Amino acid sequence: MAREGKQAQPNYCSGDDYVLEFRSLRYGFNSVDFGQRVEQAAEQLVVTGSIEQRLSSLGDYLAALGDQVMNHRGESLVFWLRELVFRGAWLDMQILENQIECVFDEERLQFVYFPTGHPSREIGLPPHPSWRDIQYSGAE
Repeated sequence: MAREGKQAQPNYCSGDDYVLEFRSLRYGFNSVDFGQRVEQAAEQLVVTGSIEQRLSSLGDYLAALGDQVMNHRGESLVFWLRELVFRGAWLDMQILENQIECVFDEERLQFVYFPTGHPSREIGLPPHPSWRDIQYSGAE
């Protein structure tokens, strides 16, 4: 339930350099915020759905593999990169709104998220596909 004066699913906005719509959300990012969330080659891919100007060997690699990487095993790379960008922004927004908490788990060496006041209800990662068999190693 939304708190008084708050939307149930507010839109995230750190600027308007990049404005993306994903699922039912519309998020705006300043270039520093967005750049911190994705690598340089992935920025173009997330925003446009293609790599028009390759600025790195990763961009060259993605362009050379074409549809093999863009739609690997029926999964859209653009969709999953957008999912990661939006999930990060959503988590940040929820932390700022004091809806969720974040702690570092020393045993697992990772951050753990949970609803405020409910540490036993960990918010896990959504299921996602793997691109491991065609991963970029930098030596291509």
